[in-house]
Amino acid sequence: MKKFLLSIALAAVCAFAASAPKTHDGFFLNGTMGFGYASFNDDIAKGSAELTCEGFAYEGSFKIGGAVATNVILHATFGLNVLFSDLEGKEKGYSEKESLEHDGFNIFMLGGGLTYFFPGESNAYISASAGITDVSITINGHDYEFLNLDAGFGFNITVGKEWWMNDELGLGVAFSFNHNSADGSYKYAKNEASTNTFSLVASLTFN
Repeated sequence: MKKFLLSIALAAVCAFAASAPKTHDGFFLNGTMGFGYASFNDDIAKGSAELTCEGFAYEGSFKIGGAVATNVILHATFGLNVLFSDLEGKEKGYSEKESLEHDGFNIFMLGGGLTYFFPGESNAYISASAGITDVSITINGHDYEFLNLDAGFGFNITVGKEWWMNDELGLGVAFSFNHNSADGSYKYAKNEASTNTFSLVASLTFN
């Protein structure tokens, strides 16, 4: 991971060289922000209990890097998903679910990836990133011990289109998919959690 992030930093420094207008061949900054639908599932000890959450979610991301070839961008990626719906818990042998309100449900991702802009006038792109993910759930001001999850793995795939606002700045819209997973333990029982998020986001790029 350190070598990969170092490569991104070197690409960003080299990309400060003069670049042609309305092309993807220099220093790269991108930010996205939007809303969508998320589903979360935490399986405790192979079905002995289950914790779920699904509904409205916020998504944001930030990418920084530089072009390694025309239209090919190498970048570091910082991602955030925020889930707003209440958690629901269910134990094996019981049909009813218990609702559990939370003060904050955040999923962070730190990693790197590649963005490719299709040649021509369309300014459409596809971006893929992967990295370390962290799930943070707070209830009544404290981390919820039921979700004692270790750092996990996450990835993002984004497909979008932008319109040039000037020679270096593009504004557009994109469809984003995030998957995050993490393992942990609760009272010596194995804990397996995963989240999927589908979002429609606004995209702003300086390149």
